[in-house]
Amino acid sequence: MAKNYADIYSSSNDVLALEQRWYAKLETTRGVLALPGNSDFFWTLGGGSISYSQNFESSPHRSGRHHTDIIKKKKETSFSFSTYFNIDESLGAASSAEIDAANRLFFKSLLGKEVTSPNLKYTSELAPDVTFSLFECGDKWSRQSPGAFIQGGNMSFPGDGEARVEWSGAAKEAFFVGIGKSTVDNEGGNTVTLQAGEGDSFRVGAAVMLIKDDGVTRSADTAAGSARTVTAIVGDVVTLSGAPLADADGSAAPVYLSYYEPSAPSAINNPVTGLVGSMSLAGLSVSSFRSATVNIQNNHEVVNYGFGTDGLASPYFVPGSRLTATVTVETNLNAETIKLFNRIQDFEAQDLSIVLGNSAGRHLEVACPSVKFKVPAFSLPDSGSVPVSFEGDAYQSGLDQADEIAVEFK
Repeated sequence: MAKNYADIYSSSNDVLALEQRWYAKLETTRGVLALPGNSDFFWTLGGGSISYSQNFESSPHRSGRHHTDIIKKKKETSFSFSTYFNIDESLGAASSAEIDAANRLFFKSLLGKEVTSPNLKYTSELAPDVTFSLFECGDKWSRQSPGAFIQGGNMSFPGDGEARVEWSGAAKEAFFVGIGKSTVDNEGGNTVTLQAGEGDSFRVGAAVMLIKDDGVTRSADTAAGSARTVTAIVGDVVTLSGAPLADADGSAAPVYLSYYEPSAPSAINNPVTGLVGSMSLAGLSVSSFRSATVNIQNNHEVVNYGFGTDGLASPYFVPGSRLTATVTVETNLNAETIKLFNRIQDFEAQDLSIVLGNSAGRHLEVACPSVKFKVPAFSLPDSGSVPVSFEGDAYQSGLDQADEIAVEFK
């Protein structure tokens, strides 16, 4: 069902939490907003958001005991959201089409190198060097963040639940945009005159589109897949980029100025759970494993120290710290586990492999050839099996191998 922006504008409801759609698009130029298309949509779970703040403190100037003004601080934009591993299991052969374009982008931003043949594979052989534009669209609102990059990805593989990735990162900016209505003829120029007070619903730099009076049809000035950029706002008069408007007459029937989003989002909706899969570690039997997590952190240096800028400055991040991959595997205490304890005490590296999905079909494999675990402590419950949690760090297997972790869709 097509989204009706006129109905949303006219609704007296507050914002609905369930009306949330996410898009991510690779940027050609870092920090320059890239418009997502229908296939740049990706599924998320509840609780994710783009967070923006611009802190300030009271001025220390003294003229008495009263506050007089503020000192502005740098703008800060961050984001977090969770996704399932949506894998297209219907494909007859391994290809880059197994996961959505947005999720491919996240893995490349997290690890650095993408190989598309013979399988879709991500490793840390290259330092991450991409940014993307992140669009979070609700019903009455949208946040648009250029210059976004992944700082961390926490992959969890529970034995009794859904496997997922918790993504987190930072961005250059976040434009908060709403919907406005115009009842005047805006054609022939580059300005849209909105209803009283609605100019405050827009920000300079944001991507917007014009919608006809039915709330669904897009103006020829912003046909599907295209948008205008807000270049200036004076009161309720919003100036747009591009050629003079030719399909924005709101005098007979209103037109709507709205945040941009694609018209018909599409994505793979096939969550692969831990009900099918396998793990391999130090000869432990399959029944020994309870769950696993792999937490990858880039630890990028965020460029928030640039003189003359009020937020992140280009290039927005520098891969200035080591990549860390922390592995946690929970097992049952048994005869094989005792052997693993003793190997760990001798600082022996362990080869870990996690397969999510049917290994005979399309599936995910996470490989860490050299994990060094710490000796865990454990306690005995009143009854039942004895769980033991092994936590360690993934290392490269040799100098310049850069193989501490590989994420591969086969």
